[in-house]
Amino acid sequence: MHTEKREDPLVELGYEIRDVNTKALTNGVVGFFIFTIASCIVGFFIFRALYPDGFEDKKVRNRIIPQSPYPMVQSNIATKTDIMDLRKEEEKVLTQPIGWIDAGKTKLHLPIDRAMDVIVEKAAAGTTSVSAAPAAVVNKSTVSTKPVTLTPATPAKKK
Repeated sequence: MHTEKREDPLVELGYEIRDVNTKALTNGVVGFFIFTIASCIVGFFIFRALYPDGFEDKKVRNRIIPQSPYPMVQSNIATKTDIMDLRKEEEKVLTQPIGWIDAGKTKLHLPIDRAMDVIVEKAAAGTTSVSAAPAAVVNKSTVSTKPVTLTPATPAKKK
């Protein structure tokens, strides 16, 4: 039989030779779970003391649905379709054919593209006045061509 004490070669390399203390590890894990469960129970009772009726509070319900006159928040899809509808209506109004807006024939509708062209033509010709209904656009016999003078804005004086 071998009786002499031998040195473990792992000790010389710096390794520990004893095993993990399973009793301390088990106590630590069990203590952690007991502490967690006890904290949840104490937290439940604190919550019940602060909110005896539970979390359904009237203030919270009022925040979910906006009261009148505030608008409802739309979903992303509803917003996009509303904007598309608005743009279609604007485009329809801006591109209507030339015509009278009122029965008294005092206001004339001119498509925006044509109105911009008329302004550019007048500016290129050096004219500073633009008639209410340009002769190049509308029949002269049905429209008054009383000129409207355009004056540039004067800059504000520095004090």
